[in-house]
Amino acid sequence: MLEQFFDRILSEVRVIADAPLIFATAVLVLGMLIWAALKSRYARIIEQRNHLIALYKARLNGATPDEARAKMDSLEGQVVSLKSREWTKLHPAAVTEFETSLAPQGSRAVSVLPQDRDSAFLARDLVDAFKRIGWKAKRDASTNGIPDGISVWPDDDVARAISNALMMATGAVVTVREDQHLKDQGGYAIGIGNKPD
Repeated sequence: MLEQFFDRILSEVRVIADAPLIFATAVLVLGMLIWAALKSRYARIIEQRNHLIALYKARLNGATPDEARAKMDSLEGQVVSLKSREWTKLHPAAVTEFETSLAPQGSRAVSVLPQDRDSAFLARDLVDAFKRIGWKAKRDASTNGIPDGISVWPDDDVARAISNALMMATGAVVTVREDQHLKDQGGYAIGIGNKPD
């Protein structure tokens, strides 16, 4: 078997030896085709990489890698800072506890005054919770500056109950403030100012 294999190889070598020019030309043409295919493929890959590098250079405005890293760290810090200002939505268990603690107070009118869009989710959750327990609740806009943190107006027993429920639901310090106009009207207001650090 091994002998047949060597005989076959020798016969092929004799064929190549009889026509060396044709064999060399065939090998050369095949090599050139393979080289052209590989060159074309890798040229496209290199061109895409060069384009990507040019985009990065344009975005960096010639900054060094250390300067670029410092800029990215600064931007990440700004994002974290902005996220920490945002009042989060209330957890469903906190909403249930909030509603349960205020339901015995009877039906009241309350306005929720968010300072800006950082307090929009909390304001919506509070309005929805008040409505579910039968209060006349609305989200309102304030023309006056809202103090930082959460505030409840006017200072009475119901406002203190709202304050306690808000502290339990949000974990934030809630300040009860005096307001004679609201006290005369029999309504309540909850101001959601900037989140304190």
